[in-house]
Amino acid sequence: MLEDYPLSKDRIGLFNSGLVPFSTYERDERFFAESGASHLRIDLGWGAEWMPWSREVVELRDGKASYSFDETDSIARVLERNGVTPYWSYCYAPVAAREPGQDWRHMAADNSVWVDTVRAYVIGARQRGVRIGYHEVYNEPDLRDERTAEPIFYAGDLEDYLDLYRQTALAIREADPQARIGGPALAAASVNGEWIRRFLAMVQEEQLPLDFLSFHHYGTFSVQKSIDTVLGILAEFDVFQQLELHLNEYNSFVIDYPRGGPQDTHLLGAAFAADLPRLLRVSPLTRVSWAQFLDSGHDNFSGMIDIEGAEKPLYRVYRLYQSMPVERRRVNITGPEGLGAIASSDGGRSAVLAWNRHSAGLELRVEVGAILERARITLVGANGSPAAAQDIAIVDGAIVLTLERGAVVGIELGSEAAATTRRLAERVNYSFVNRAASSWMDVDEATAIIRFGTADVDNAVLVGGVEVPVAALTESHATVVFADGSSAPGSVMLRIDRTDPSRTTFIGENASTFDWSAHIPARAVPTGMARVTAALIGAPAGAFATVRVASSAGVVASVR
Repeated sequence: MLEDYPLSKDRIGLFNSGLVPFSTYERDERFFAESGASHLRIDLGWGAEWMPWSREVVELRDGKASYSFDETDSIARVLERNGVTPYWSYCYAPVAAREPGQDWRHMAADNSVWVDTVRAYVIGARQRGVRIGYHEVYNEPDLRDERTAEPIFYAGDLEDYLDLYRQTALAIREADPQARIGGPALAAASVNGEWIRRFLAMVQEEQLPLDFLSFHHYGTFSVQKSIDTVLGILAEFDVFQQLELHLNEYNSFVIDYPRGGPQDTHLLGAAFAADLPRLLRVSPLTRVSWAQFLDSGHDNFSGMIDIEGAEKPLYRVYRLYQSMPVERRRVNITGPEGLGAIASSDGGRSAVLAWNRHSAGLELRVEVGAILERARITLVGANGSPAAAQDIAIVDGAIVLTLERGAVVGIELGSEAAATTRRLAERVNYSFVNRAASSWMDVDEATAIIRFGTADVDNAVLVGGVEVPVAALTESHATVVFADGSSAPGSVMLRIDRTDPSRTTFIGENASTFDWSAHIPARAVPTGMARVTAALIGAPAGAFATVRVASSAGVVASVR
């Protein structure tokens, strides 16, 4: 049986502190390829003396700016060649961009050196062939020391940040019309909602570039409050239908990460696994960045990979999730609170990820049917995890094992997971008609497959799309079914826009008369690309639609 909210691998990405030096990226490069992560956000920390940059990114000589971006580009290239999209948060203030006599938190009053530096980087990156997936203006400008009220990362107030965003966003858009731009990367969205409200009001009034709205949160049991705050404020505006929502620093544990602490154990792996269904069901939350991927040190050892380059239990759990098929299947769990699981299948292969956050060990029984005799399991517990999956017998159609407190198990049936491939989709375009609704849209970037689910909404209008190389376009195929696979009412329409030559193609009954205007990005379709926008209409509650529009067979090298 199909289940709502597919196991999107692209939505659950990574974050690294700018404190991680380039040498660590070189040493740990293989983990980026293994992880299958879609993106890595970094708060670059330009200008902060405590960051590991060997040179200032900008220096003024006789009033003329000189730039040095080699180190930033080097990190981007490590990510790109391993299929991970660079996601840059531009911060903090280099000496040349500061108020005289002040530190890296104090941007000069006119912001001009800073804005010119970001503009120069974006222009130069395009010329150097460095592809940055997301451009974020600053990091946690709202954060203050709760004891002294001293600014942590940005000495300016809300008005100062709004001016900084205005200037920087316009400069980035000028430098790259295709850039995805966002902010404000708030540290405390649940208490600083006025920052979001004023920020959105400015963007709306001045028609500024804004592709994603970003915020941070640490801690499982209070994250929903932050999400609800942001969604509630967004609902006050009617012009942000295509806006993505990014929780681009998140950890299930609150900030307290000493070396050898609980975050280094299997307990965080179980917390991460339990958070997955909670985060996935918030459909407007299009990107989550786990904080962190690599240990940065300086009293922060929250990474999946430790300071010496060794895997932690959490990394194994992340890889188990990333290797699961996307199409989610129903799994029924009976047991005490804290026992949970998600499951998925692609026809030839099925997978289950189960966790035990109960206060004691539990016996887990997974009914898988009598077709297969063996399964593969990977157990992540207090004693670590084996290097490879272990075979286990299926007895009377079931797998039975013991899960200690905090343990996670991955179960695979059928064929083994295919190697991670580079993503076929260049870009995903969202259109949220009603963010409060339970209905959803998802794109698997590896295959460019578009999925819709109506959940408990009757006659939902669901729209979204993907941009792929023109050479990847194939004859489209769409299905609308109920959870049991039986045919469901509803129709899928497609609009395909491309340049070189410029043309628009409509597929499906009423596609040419459907009002696409609110769902189509205003920016031009890049040369050599096709923008495919799909709409599901007329489907009842409990329906699932799958739309296939592309194949890698005609692509010499996947575009990213």
